[in-house]
Amino acid sequence: MSLLRIFYLAGFAILAGCASAKQSHGSAGAAPGPRRVGTVAVVNEELRFVLVDVGSLYVPQAGTALKSFSGGTETGILAVDPEKQRPFIVADIVKGEPKVGDEVRE
Repeated sequence: MSLLRIFYLAGFAILAGCASAKQSHGSAGAAPGPRRVGTVAVVNEELRFVLVDVGSLYVPQAGTALKSFSGGTETGILAVDPEKQRPFIVADIVKGEPKVGDEVRE
């Protein structure tokens, strides 16, 4: 893991503190579909990775393919890195241009 990624993770973990985010967990009777993982918190276009704020949601395993969405439109394909520090995970940008605030689903 690069020092820059460590810096981003540590900095955002400190900033997150005890803050809680209002997150939708879906309804009990909803049809199965893509699992919501979190939202894009930081995009590093130069190094092609994002930090995903997972809050208290499910944390996918390293190597898992994710998709980012804005307004229902796919904005990117991501691959989960092994680096994580709640409430954030790191994911490489495989394709597309995810933006801060995009929803991330498995």
